[in-house]
Amino acid sequence: MTMLRSPFSTNAFAMLAAMTILASGCVTRTVRNTFFEDSSTRIVFVQQKRGGQVLEREYAHPLQIAPVRMAHILSRLDVRVETKKSIQRIPAIPTEALYEIADHLANAFGKVDPNQYIVVYYTRRDKHFGIFDRRYLTSFLTFANDDSMFIQLSKLDWEIQKTGRREVLPEPSIDDETNAFRVVTSTGMMAANPNAVLVDWRHSVFKKPSRTHIAPGGKVVRRTILMESPEEDETNPSQAPVEPIPSTLSAATLRALADLEDERANGEVTEADYNIRRRRILEADPASK
Repeated sequence: MTMLRSPFSTNAFAMLAAMTILASGCVTRTVRNTFFEDSSTRIVFVQQKRGGQVLEREYAHPLQIAPVRMAHILSRLDVRVETKKSIQRIPAIPTEALYEIADHLANAFGKVDPNQYIVVYYTRRDKHFGIFDRRYLTSFLTFANDDSMFIQLSKLDWEIQKTGRREVLPEPSIDDETNAFRVVTSTGMMAANPNAVLVDWRHSVFKKPSRTHIAPGGKVVRRTILMESPEEDETNPSQAPVEPIPSTLSAATLRALADLEDERANGEVTEADYNIRRRRILEADPASK
């Protein structure tokens, strides 16, 4: 006996198929394009599409920023990490990779389009039982709007987990505020959320290094910033302009000033402590009375 197919069933199936196609066209999907990649650093441009059309973001891209200014910005990104035993203030970006990341990121800002944001992945290898078999991830996303640069920190020296033979790198998200750290703001930036900052990237504070210096051997050295360190700006009395040294100072005072300068160059004192101690040394000299 021949079975007749119901016209209603055929029409319903066709309608369902059409609705599925239409619905799939409205789904937002993420498109990622790798801009740069080497053994340690990967930079990706990310955008969203819906129905085959790019979602417009109107970021202030492309952006021309000098790599050295980018390095000064990254060097001032600190986070507060709290454990049961202590509260620490640590740099968000590994010091040894600071200028490498900044160079690639500045280049990326010059190429990214207004509808894309930038994701940065940096991995370092570490020995375990004498073998380089562990890798740690530092990652963040960033984009620019007007005169502000948004930087959302994601993973900070986080041990990469493996699934079988594959390493799983979690992708930074603007909505991710679940990390066990909080940003510590300084001059030229303000908190956007617990894990992100808005940076006034044109601010004069980013013209020169304030947290790092390059040693004679080329190594980047970062001075220690304590949790209780005051803000480093012009409104802080301890950050007042350095006064010229009088020509009549004693030999002992000159030696004390030279020793203090060495401590400052080696990152052993904060800028605030340096100015306070320098002023005290000068005030204690008979020539200043």
